[in-house]
Amino acid sequence: MDDKEIIDDIGTTEGEAKEILGGLLVNGFDNDLEQLAVVLGRPQEELADFLAGNQEIDEDLLMKMRGIAEERGIEINNA
Repeated sequence: MDDKEIIDDIGTTEGEAKEILGGLLVNGFDNDLEQLAVVLGRPQEELADFLAGNQEIDEDLLMKMRGIAEERGIEINNA
């Protein structure tokens, strides 16, 4: 898996997407992966795999993460 792979039309890399997910988890959900999974509509295990780099974040999830951060005023990296 390449952290430099571009996953959306604005040039976000896989590594940046992982940073955004991590920022959302820490800054918006107090490291509660279960709560974040519910909000994102994804299984907790899948989010853990994204954070560990075992699975690639797709553009749909990236857009959802940015939308939730904006809607809730959550500071995330590379948003």
